[in-house]
Amino acid sequence: HPWRLPSPGLWLDISQKIKAMGFNAVCFYVYWSLVEGQRGEVRFDGVFTLDGFFHAASEAGIYLIARPGPYMNAEVAAGGLPGWTLRIKDPLSLSGETGRRKIIADAQITNGGPVFMYDTWPGINDTDFPARLNRDNMVHTQRLVRKAGIVVPFMHNDHLAQGNWAPGSEPGSIDLYAIDAYP
Repeated sequence: HPWRLPSPGLWLDISQKIKAMGFNAVCFYVYWSLVEGQRGEVRFDGVFTLDGFFHAASEAGIYLIARPGPYMNAEVAAGGLPGWTLRIKDPLSLSGETGRRKIIADAQITNGGPVFMYDTWPGINDTDFPARLNRDNMVHTQRLVRKAGIVVPFMHNDHLAQGNWAPGSEPGSIDLYAIDAYP
């Protein structure tokens, strides 16, 4: 996650080390609360840039799996959701979300970039929402992501190992299902 190493000058070095260990891809989160802590004030510059991170991955020869949220867990407050989203009706269609989707769309493998897969909603099953609400939110988010020009396959890490979002299983199903079992 580039925001956990806020030194863009080190991103290439880290990417090269990942490649040297035999990996060909890594996941990354986008911490919405950091890039839009105040509603409407979106920043993707300096240590918050994604372009430099994408360039480092490309130069090192590794691919990226985008896991930008909205909710990402990542052991951060509110799963990365800015506090102001709790006071509005539809936070998923606002500026920070739209901005990062556009940046990621431009960095897709189909555009010569390193992003080859997209997790539409990391951690969606971490909530206690009713299953129907989770499905509605997943379908809504996928529509917004496709509308933003994201064309790479969708994936999901199901920490519950219950087949949630497995291909063809339900509305909102994804292209690649993965099980993520924490000890």
